[in-house]
Amino acid sequence: MDTSGSRRDFLTGVAVAPLAGAATLAAAASAGATGPDTAVALAFDRMVQALSDGKLEAFYGAMHERFQMIDEDSPWRMSKTAFKEHISFHIGGVWDSFAWLPVSTTARAFGRTGVVAGTAMFRGKPKDAGFRLRPLLFSQAWVQADAGWQLLNWHQSPIVGLVSRASPT
Repeated sequence: MDTSGSRRDFLTGVAVAPLAGAATLAAAASAGATGPDTAVALAFDRMVQALSDGKLEAFYGAMHERFQMIDEDSPWRMSKTAFKEHISFHIGGVWDSFAWLPVSTTARAFGRTGVVAGTAMFRGKPKDAGFRLRPLLFSQAWVQADAGWQLLNWHQSPIVGLVSRASPT
């Protein structure tokens, strides 16, 4: 049975709604919502916007010094320093472009701990290959520190192992 059509339909639905999750979180905040859940959501939105705008110092500034990343693209747990090196690989001439786009997210605070979870799409164009799409599940742990909410742990894994027929090449 060929399931590529349903997979393609799923990915099309995901790709047309980039930043929908972040927009939903920001909409709640702009509608006057307040409280710890909103504060975590706003910290997440600022981090995503900094990455989207290429403001890497602000992006890394959202991360706690003891930050750890468990990424679908690496077999090892990464520290903040190792994650910076990983991102440098993506922007160091190997890729023409890449983006991490949250699609659907929820944010919750539990005292001084926050959790953001949802789905996201990694989109990228390597210089020597076709366009890449990788739908992801992710969860993040945030901690309220003196500098405000900071990202402590980020874990993400692919939803599907193979995206076929997602680009013409």
